[in-house]
Amino acid sequence: MKKFLAVVAVLVLCLTACTCFAEATANPELASAKAYIYQLYKNPTRKDIKVTMTDYDLLGKVTVDGVEYSVEWTVDSDSVKISANDDGSVHVDVNEKSPVELLYTITATVKDGAGNAETVSFQRTVPAVATTGVVYVDVPEVGKAYKFALDQNGLTPPATLFLNGEMSGNYLGTTTNVLDAVDVYVEETTGGYYIYFNEGEAKKYVNITTYTKDDGSLKNTQKIEDAPSVPYTWDAERGTMVADLGDLGQYYLGTYNTYNTISTSSVSYIADVTKIGVSQFPAGFANVVPEQVEEPEVGKAYVFALQQNGLETPAMLFLTGEMSGNYLATSASLSDAAPVYLEQADGGYYLYCLKDGVKKYVNITTYTKDDGSLKNTQKLEDTPSVPYTWDAERCTLIGDLGDLGQYYMGTYNTYTTISTSSVSYISDITKIGVSQFPAGLYDVKLPNE
Repeated sequence: MKKFLAVVAVLVLCLTACTCFAEATANPELASAKAYIYQLYKNPTRKDIKVTMTDYDLLGKVTVDGVEYSVEWTVDSDSVKISANDDGSVHVDVNEKSPVELLYTITATVKDGAGNAETVSFQRTVPAVATTGVVYVDVPEVGKAYKFALDQNGLTPPATLFLNGEMSGNYLGTTTNVLDAVDVYVEETTGGYYIYFNEGEAKKYVNITTYTKDDGSLKNTQKIEDAPSVPYTWDAERGTMVADLGDLGQYYLGTYNTYNTISTSSVSYIADVTKIGVSQFPAGFANVVPEQVEEPEVGKAYVFALQQNGLETPAMLFLTGEMSGNYLATSASLSDAAPVYLEQADGGYYLYCLKDGVKKYVNITTYTKDDGSLKNTQKLEDTPSVPYTWDAERCTLIGDLGDLGQYYMGTYNTYTTISTSSVSYISDITKIGVSQFPAGLYDVKLPNE
């Protein structure tokens, strides 16, 4: 787990601001020590519960007016562990991977030399670990596809920047649109890893390297090249790759201030890990996990996808904005997905996708068979046909074809294309995810049109 050391300077406490503690006890000196602990660790406002996303340290003793007091800490949750540090401080180990939000109370017992004690408590919370959105990995696996990303909190509003596989001047280009981001891989080598992405059949390496200045000295830089240069090692505490340029020092890839490109910075800038996410934004490896939409909005960009559990290796399949024969084509790679949008229509919605800037409606429609009868089908067309209604229980779109019945789009068995099926197949919702796989709208925080 990451360890954030709470560096607490010894401050002169203004006791007049805390007279409530002194008045509540017959031992005003001990009350002063209790008030000191309260001032150090109180919440930002009295109404807030402080968020503790990572491990932190607390004082194990304090000195007030020349008198030393011990501080013992206890916690009311089994998911939070307290241990002693060698320097006499106390380490609080929180569960950073909790699947649910964790609320806990941590209590300080302040004691004087005679054994007299006062207590003061603080409410804290650990947020649930993210399971959707941009989920950074603790350790990247060789050969597995990731997005190379960073959370640029210096922007207004904050944004996640993804490597787009291009240079932006002398820097590595980024995008806020995950569909424009390249899939990035790590490759094992002597001494660590290389980072690369694929451009067609060719590998392109993301290098921290050097160039020679006019005065003959070396300077660090970043490049996308056909061959790898300096290997990286993985810094698990900071969640980033580090390259050693010898006499020039160690460097990582990321950004700072309000820049929206990726460049190299000295590791010394993130030696103090409290700067990460505040003024320094190192890049890490992330999975982008779409979040299924329960109440879609008109005009907002989504991806149209389904979880195909019928495959030997279950996969999420994304509409690509193309046809595969008579069916709607899909891809297991988010990079191939086309953004889709709902458009208001009489009686419901139309659904369209943008492929290479061209608007195509995703229609459930009909065709005439040789015997003159109508049959349901699916098409990408320049104009919309039957409007959809939203089935909130099943999180899918329904098209009413009159005498032919109601239909949804999805797949079944082990098929990897999207087609229409009768709503009767999912009237029993226990079949969803088992034998029937309706397609829905998923949010990956795409920029809108």
